[in-house]
Amino acid sequence: MTDRLQDSATVEREFLHPSKRRPHYLERVSIVQALRELHHRVKPGIMLDVGCGMKPYESLLKPPGSRYLGTDWPVTMDGSYGNRTRADFFSDSMVLPFRESTFDTIISTQMLEHVRQPEVVIPEMARVLKPNGILILSAPMTWPLHEEPHDYYRYTIHGLRHLLEEAELEILDEIRRGNNWTTMAQMFLDTQVGYLGQRLPDRLYTTLISLAVNHACSVINIFKPIRRLCLGWVICARKIPGKESRPTGIRNSL
Repeated sequence: MTDRLQDSATVEREFLHPSKRRPHYLERVSIVQALRELHHRVKPGIMLDVGCGMKPYESLLKPPGSRYLGTDWPVTMDGSYGNRTRADFFSDSMVLPFRESTFDTIISTQMLEHVRQPEVVIPEMARVLKPNGILILSAPMTWPLHEEPHDYYRYTIHGLRHLLEEAELEILDEIRRGNNWTTMAQMFLDTQVGYLGQRLPDRLYTTLISLAVNHACSVINIFKPIRRLCLGWVICARKIPGKESRPTGIRNSL
């Protein structure tokens, strides 16, 4: 139990306070900045993190007195945190084991690219949301293959809008993560230094290159570069009252 708590604390620190010494800094900081911007949208009550992993954003998003639950799928867990997950439930996200209108807020970060049928998953999340409930969803537009073979899609803003509108969710906020320069820089770091070994020369090289590139992007961002290219999107949507999703399977109650 102590090791698991230490793992959880380490993961949370890396996600909420990413270091410019790390090659994934630009990706991580873009997500946490967007979530901080959307924090005011979170509805207190019962929350669900779909594809929760280690629940790295729980302390950031959970209002006082709320209940924060997580669900994950063992098939894809092996490629990420394995048995270190903090999930409270285990299920395919296409068939969530909850009654309709159970949750006040649903969070799902960087999970949608790993599902085979996003057109099923989004309505399923809408189904278990209460009327006027909030969905905060992040998905990548630009990122290398990962957690293979369960890596199926990348999303433009138009694709995400289509999925959410088809699920009869009203989009409240759209936050672009990164721009042309930060996206190209993150891809360079991920593909060139992100997977080097743990020998001292490799670690030093990774740290120095990451610091140089991440600091350079911080300066470039002051000049507001072109934003046609981005790392991905974080979207906040609301379940429209009276728009109940159709059941897609047999489920247990919470």
